[in-house]
Amino acid sequence: MTISVTQLGNFLKAMVDSEVLLYDLKVEGEISNYRQSSEVVFFVLKDQNAQIDCFCYNPPKTRLTDGQQVVVSGKPNFYVKGGKLSFSVSKIQPKDVVGDKFRQLLELKQKLENMGLFDPLKKKPINTNCKIIGVVTSSEGAVIQDIINVSRRRNPTVDIVVYDSRVQGQNSEATIIRGLKCLEKTDVDTIIIARGGGSAEDLSSFNSEALVYAIADCKKPVISAVGHETDFTLCDFVADFRASTPSVAAEICTQNVQGMVDELVARLKRQVVVVDNITNNYQTRLNNTKRLLLSEITSLVTAGQNKLDGCRQNLILQTKYMLSLKQNQIESVLQRLSDNNPATILKKGFIVAESEGKIANSVKNLQKDQMLKLVFADGTAITKVVETEVKK
Repeated sequence: MTISVTQLGNFLKAMVDSEVLLYDLKVEGEISNYRQSSEVVFFVLKDQNAQIDCFCYNPPKTRLTDGQQVVVSGKPNFYVKGGKLSFSVSKIQPKDVVGDKFRQLLELKQKLENMGLFDPLKKKPINTNCKIIGVVTSSEGAVIQDIINVSRRRNPTVDIVVYDSRVQGQNSEATIIRGLKCLEKTDVDTIIIARGGGSAEDLSSFNSEALVYAIADCKKPVISAVGHETDFTLCDFVADFRASTPSVAAEICTQNVQGMVDELVARLKRQVVVVDNITNNYQTRLNNTKRLLLSEITSLVTAGQNKLDGCRQNLILQTKYMLSLKQNQIESVLQRLSDNNPATILKKGFIVAESEGKIANSVKNLQKDQMLKLVFADGTAITKVVETEVKK
């Protein structure tokens, strides 16, 4: 017979829920990875050989801490959808005993601190404008992607050298130490030791005494970016700088070149707006000046045109007046010419006497029997001088 995963999960849940002996268990252990969300607390209850996830809807008013020894009351709970067995805690009773592992960690921390390995004066300065960043972490986790994304976003030219290391489990601290020593021999500016959050057991590799010595002896600046902001390991205390998250570590050792570029672009855009405003202002003033100048030129041209029209009109009037005067003078001369025209005179009854082609204008020049040509207005006649008489 074949059953589905859901059927198997429901079967296991039914077995756990139906077992009367599991209804009200009291379990003693050490708290680890304690966290609270709203009215629910989550933690891991462990001893030397085993651990189980726990949750409690009615936690004690006194806040519990990692490493604290407690006795919890409750029953196992199988979550079908997640396929996970946990312990539903109804009551937590703290004990005045510190867990063995936590006590050992505190003793080791005190020992290392007494050796001066955590002395702030011994910490090396962090280069905030790294060109090459060394990272000791798992190459398959989200941590390295966060570091790469943040670093490249802030400074696209930064190089990142990754040493693929185990970050939890057996011998993981040895691979972390090898990665640290390997990157120390390269030209990286800073080394980041990083991993994501997890339980105290998950982070135990970073509490290794050997790793603390390796970080203290490292000639390169070391940034510890292990776990979440609330997680602390011995690696954090000995490192030259402790970053709350791997992303923060990437921000610390990279200059925000992209932000500077964006700010420069924003400033340039603001300058462009200012220049545009100044240009528009000058353009408006230029247009106003142009209109004013054009108006003045138009007024001057109009005034000049009016003056020219007046001068032309006066010239026309004066010309007409002079022509009229000359016309009168010409008519007077013509009249005089007409009056003195021999033909006109002849018409009045006068006669012109000619002798031998010359006008006889005096009787003294005439001789008796001299032939004369008499010119009348309408013709000529020939006559002879019979007698002459000179007036006295």
